[in-house]
Amino acid sequence: MRTVFALPFIVLSACAGGTTQNPAVTVEDVTFNLFADQPFDTGPVTVLTAEHGDLNSYTLVLCRDGAQICSGSAHGRAGNYAVNDTHLVISGAYSGREFHLSPGGGGFLRKGGQDLPLAWDDDNPPSFLAVTRNWDVKDPRS
Repeated sequence: MRTVFALPFIVLSACAGGTTQNPAVTVEDVTFNLFADQPFDTGPVTVLTAEHGDLNSYTLVLCRDGAQICSGSAHGRAGNYAVNDTHLVISGAYSGREFHLSPGGGGFLRKGGQDLPLAWDDDNPPSFLAVTRNWDVKDPRS
């Protein structure tokens, strides 16, 4: 059974050994789940996490023409990002902290080998309202 389970990984690793370079992935290219909010889809992101019993907040901003993510503002300390199957991973923006942002506002903060849950939200939510119609509401005049 282990051989059957490992076979797809062996085939994939054999295919990955080519000499061509993959194009750079930008934050705009990251789409994990089409039905959930994506990190940086409307601007900077605020991250909240509890460290040592205190609630801390961090601001992450796309900078350097989208090539990096900076702490606090576009002129803050520049960090790097990578994409894995489930998270946008940001490192270097805040010393000793690695942010793993998942769609929909969750993820975790890796600090000193410890994973702490986090919540993130866009600083600038969309400025439009979805128009809906509730068919169950009766007109009070009738």
